[in-house]
Amino acid sequence: MVKPVSLPTIVRIIDVRDTRDRIEVGDRLVPVPGSGDLRPCDRCCREHEIHVDVELSDGRRANIGSGCAKGESMEVQSRLKSAVSAAKTRSRLRAELAVARDQLVKAKAAWRDVEALPAPPPVLLEEIPDARGVRQVWGMGDYDGVWTLPGHPFDAERRRALESGWRSKRYKERGFDLGSPHTDQRRVDDLADRLAKIERKIAALTF
Repeated sequence: MVKPVSLPTIVRIIDVRDTRDRIEVGDRLVPVPGSGDLRPCDRCCREHEIHVDVELSDGRRANIGSGCAKGESMEVQSRLKSAVSAAKTRSRLRAELAVARDQLVKAKAAWRDVEALPAPPPVLLEEIPDARGVRQVWGMGDYDGVWTLPGHPFDAERRRALESGWRSKRYKERGFDLGSPHTDQRRVDDLADRLAKIERKIAALTF
């Protein structure tokens, strides 16, 4: 059995990576133990899936596990802990972004199909007298959901709103919870922005 080697102190963190795959469990993407790239630690000799590359005080590079910084200065331990936490977050965000991008591709394809459908003609469903005029309720096919303001006609804007509602219903029938791909796009943009921020954080912690 190989005995742990006593190493000089850590002078800087070069890189940190969470190499584990992630799978969907409910609405979360969780790391799969044993799915990563196992590498032996230069301190404890155990294999780790989260790799921390460091430079030592004698100029050498070493690979250590995330919990093998005991005995180092509080600053180094704090920096390493933050870097490992950020690497785990980066791994999760990358997985979430991949899923979101795949969902966006499917959403856009479904929306193109929906946009190609011929819309039924608008149908006046009801007229409701009001002190300020008459309110109208208009429907389209199996969708009935737009009103006109009292005394105002059913115009182009109301027709667009009616058709949008009808198409959103067709979109949801294809298995999409949202009314259009716009929210999927916003999720992709949000995840990409959060990933860029965590990348900058890791860059600041490793030097």
